[in-house]
Amino acid sequence: MDLLIFGPQGAGKGTQAARIVDAYGLANIATGDMLRAAIANETPLGVQVKPILDRGDLVPDELVVALIRERIAEADAAAGFVLDGFPRTLAQAEALDAMLREVGRDLDAVVVLEVPDDVARRRMLERARKDDTPDVIETRLRNYHEQTAPLVEWYRARDKVVPIDGTETIDAVWNQIRDALTRFVGGEAAA
Repeated sequence: MDLLIFGPQGAGKGTQAARIVDAYGLANIATGDMLRAAIANETPLGVQVKPILDRGDLVPDELVVALIRERIAEADAAAGFVLDGFPRTLAQAEALDAMLREVGRDLDAVVVLEVPDDVARRRMLERARKDDTPDVIETRLRNYHEQTAPLVEWYRARDKVVPIDGTETIDAVWNQIRDALTRFVGGEAAA
C-alpha cells in the first residue's frame, strides 16, 4: 500500500504517518525529516537546501523526487510507504506520478488531514522547532494554500482522496484514518 499523507504543516501528518507505518508495516518517507537530516549531517544536498528551508521556501522538485526515488527502492519500502511532505505543488505531483510509473508503483490513497489555519499555526508554535518562527509559519501556510491545497482536487479527480478531520485528538484522527483505509484499500491494520 503506497500512501501520501497530506495537509498543512501542523496538521499532525508526522504523528499519523508514524501510526500508519507501525500498523501496516510500511516505510515512512518524511521528506522534511530527510532534508533536515541532510542539513544536520552537512551532506552536499543539506548544504544546498539549508538556505532554501531557512527562508521557508520549497526545495527544487528534482532534488526531492530523486531523494524519494532512492528511498522507495530500499527493502523496507517493498510492502509500501507513507510519503509525508511531498508533493506540495502540481508540478511536484506530476513529477512524483511520473517517477512512480517509471518504477512500477502508484499511490493507493491520499490521506488529507483537514485543519484550519489557526489550529495549524498554534500546533506549529507549540512544537517549538527552531525553524517554526512566526514569519516562516505564515510563509508555509501561504505556500500551502496557494500551491498545495489545489492538489487535493487533483488527487480527488483520480479517486485517491481520503478526507480526515484533523482537528480531533490524535487517537480520534487515527481511528478515522484506520477506518478509511480499511474501506478505501481493504487493508487491515495490525494494531
